[in-house]
Amino acid sequence: MTESKIGIVGGGQLAGLLAQEVNRLGGQLFSLDPDPQCPAVLMGAEHVEGDRHSAKDIQKLASLVDVITIDLEDVNVEALADLSAEGFSVVPDPKTLQLMTNKLHQKEVFQAHNLPTSPFTPYDGSTSEGLDSQGWPAVQKAAEGGYDGRGVAIIEGPADAGNRLPAPGFVEAFVPGAIELSVMVARDALGHTKTWATTEMEFDDRGNLLAYLIAPARIPEETSDKARDLATRAIEAFHGVGIFGVELFLTQSGELLINEIAPRTHNSGHYTIDACATSQFRQQYNILTGKAMEDTRQNSPAVMFNLLGDIDYEGDTVVEGLDVLLETIGVHPYLYGKQSCFPLRKMGHVTVVADTAEAAQALGDKAKTQITIRGDKRITS
Repeated sequence: MTESKIGIVGGGQLAGLLAQEVNRLGGQLFSLDPDPQCPAVLMGAEHVEGDRHSAKDIQKLASLVDVITIDLEDVNVEALADLSAEGFSVVPDPKTLQLMTNKLHQKEVFQAHNLPTSPFTPYDGSTSEGLDSQGWPAVQKAAEGGYDGRGVAIIEGPADAGNRLPAPGFVEAFVPGAIELSVMVARDALGHTKTWATTEMEFDDRGNLLAYLIAPARIPEETSDKARDLATRAIEAFHGVGIFGVELFLTQSGELLINEIAPRTHNSGHYTIDACATSQFRQQYNILTGKAMEDTRQNSPAVMFNLLGDIDYEGDTVVEGLDVLLETIGVHPYLYGKQSCFPLRKMGHVTVVADTAEAAQALGDKAKTQITIRGDKRITS
């Protein structure tokens, strides 16, 4: 298959970063989104007006392209399954999406394939009964609709039970003191797999959003190799085709546990654009168009941090300090073109590369202090 007309359901920054890569390679990316000023369009995609939950609109997108993929999990998977049943190319396969877009089903697949994960118990969220099934604190996850920090609640104890999510899903055991890792996995239609380096993630607790990433992770090489192998086995268990972000915990005792999988390109893979021989978006293009996958080696140590909206402001987007970063060797800022900004909204990211991990981290720490993105109005209580 050599198609270069690619459709993507959704118009966020992942679609936009793919659009930039597709355009460089001479193809076209068509983004289904209600907003003609969505990040994907501002970053080079062709706009197809429509709703990602509408079967009719997804059919409209399919009429323009040769293959469809997704920008985020919250899509009409049934409509994609109908397209696939008609012989249309959908990546990842809707059968994989039906499992992966439900986090309870994910956990059940891990369990069925003897893939290590935190102990869990199904939980309907309607009452506090069963919330303590894995002890305190309780980690509650909604089965559906959870991404970018949504759909997760940490309940410290019985007095905090009123903060539970009113949604079905599961409760899993809290993993104290764990290092959070990620492995990006690419798998093509022939079953060939490639992984990038295991990365280390630090989160902003205010929104459970990835705030800072270190690549490669500061862990023993043997542990890193085991993480990449475990991530690969997990994607094979789902018969996944496409690009997948596999999040893991490294426990205090040295055990690796799979946390969850995103069936798409992932925030933790953005560093690959500047630090690796092949980025996650170039590899996504290869898989979508039936081309051979390319080398994923990392050329230099890197850190990546998200540019999140200032917590005290909202309104029209204001960017301060971008010029300083653009003039700094090794610092690569990416803005997603979002016209409005609110607290903790993902507005962009910055990747920093250097000859050594220590130098990358020092430069990254400095760069974080030099740029601010906020709305133009201070929030008053």
